[in-house]
Amino acid sequence: MVTQEVADLPACLEEENSLAESSTSSKEVLDTNDMKKSEVSEVMTKADIKPKSMHRAKIWSDDVENLYRYQQAGYRDEVEYKQVKQVDEVECWPETGFIKKLQRRDNTFYYYNRQRECEDKDVCKVKIYVY
Repeated sequence: MVTQEVADLPACLEEENSLAESSTSSKEVLDTNDMKKSEVSEVMTKADIKPKSMHRAKIWSDDVENLYRYQQAGYRDEVEYKQVKQVDEVECWPETGFIKKLQRRDNTFYYYNRQRECEDKDVCKVKIYVY
C-alpha cells in the first residue's frame, strides 16, 4: 500500500511564507486545494496549547466523525493526540479520510472502520474545541 506523507505540507508552507515569497514557481507546485493538509500545524503540536472554548456538535460531518474517534480513544482532538503521542501524522483511510487507527494513553490501539461510526444519537456527545 502506498501512503502519501501529508505531515510535511504545513512545514513546507511555513518555510515558504518565511522566505518572503520570492518565488512564484513553488506556489504553483504546492496546490493546497488538491491535497488534504492536516488541520493542525506543526507549530500548534509543539506548543502546549489549551482550548479557549468548547461547544457541542449539532449535526454530523466528517470533522465530527474524526473528533468522535479521538474522544473515544481518550483525547480532546488532533492537537492533544499529537502532543501526547509525539506523532506527525495520524493514519487515515484514503477513501474517506476518516481516522484508521489511534493509540490510547495506555498504549493499546483502537482500530476504526472506513464507514461512519458516530451514530446520530452520539453526535451531541462530541465536543468541539476552539483554540
